[in-house]
Amino acid sequence: MIDDRLLDHWERESAARARLRESLPASWRNDPRPNMEVVRELYIEAMLRMKLEPTARPLAIGDDDR
Repeated sequence: MIDDRLLDHWERESAARARLRESLPASWRNDPRPNMEVVRELYIEAMLRMKLEPTARPLAIGDDDR
């Protein structure tokens, strides 16, 4: 018996990563520099996390919370 409870989640996450990879500029996708593949994947993961986290208003320099 195969447990497929996470299959839908995995497929959505995989599709989201593929869309982000395809949306990268060609210069990023075809960059021959060492470790560029790692950089691309880290960027994709960061973008996914940013989309999942609730948006918070960034603090401006000089904000006063008094």
